[in-house]
Amino acid sequence: MFGAAASGLLLGIQFNPIIALAGAALAAAFYTAGRVGAAALVLAGAWVLGDGLELIAQGTEALSGTGLVSGGLAAQWVVLVLWALAGLGIGYVLPAWAGAFVGTRVTHGTGWLAAGTVAVTASAALSMLGGGFGG
Repeated sequence: MFGAAASGLLLGIQFNPIIALAGAALAAAFYTAGRVGAAALVLAGAWVLGDGLELIAQGTEALSGTGLVSGGLAAQWVVLVLWALAGLGIGYVLPAWAGAFVGTRVTHGTGWLAAGTVAVTASAALSMLGGGFGG
């Protein structure tokens, strides 16, 4: 089960960099402008387009008996759940949170711009780090 957890985390840090970058920047800008619901919707939509569809495909393969790791159906679901949580948290939510954190502290009307810039930078840095772990 430890191998399945490690595989799930490694897959999670290899999120889709293009969609994560755009989604985090847009969500951070929306959050800074006071549109929390729109920010959450953008993050959810970006995750579904970036990584969620691949997770759904892998989930259907796990149900049919072929999957990512050996160890049965329970191991497959450990991989998929950790992949989903790590990818969403590290690739999408963390950069958006960093951008929103900075954007809400800017006082002269350009908080959305600062939020988007920080989110883009954080997302790009995290995607480069994730690519190094994947081999």
